[in-house]
Amino acid sequence: MAGIVLRKTMVALLTILKWILQAALVALKLVLGMAKLFLLLLALVMRIVLTMMGIAAVRR
Repeated sequence: MAGIVLRKTMVALLTILKWILQAALVALKLVLGMAKLFLLLLALVMRIVLTMMGIAAVRR
């Protein structure tokens, strides 16, 4: 009897742990996606700035 209760308790705890880990994984994917977007936009801005600086240096 105690074994059945212990087993069901462990299954419930593992299910809760699984949900928590899935939520953490989704949050991590969201953070990494935002970081990727930020870096892509930064690269685009830096490319534009460097191009403008190159044009300004040629005109001198």
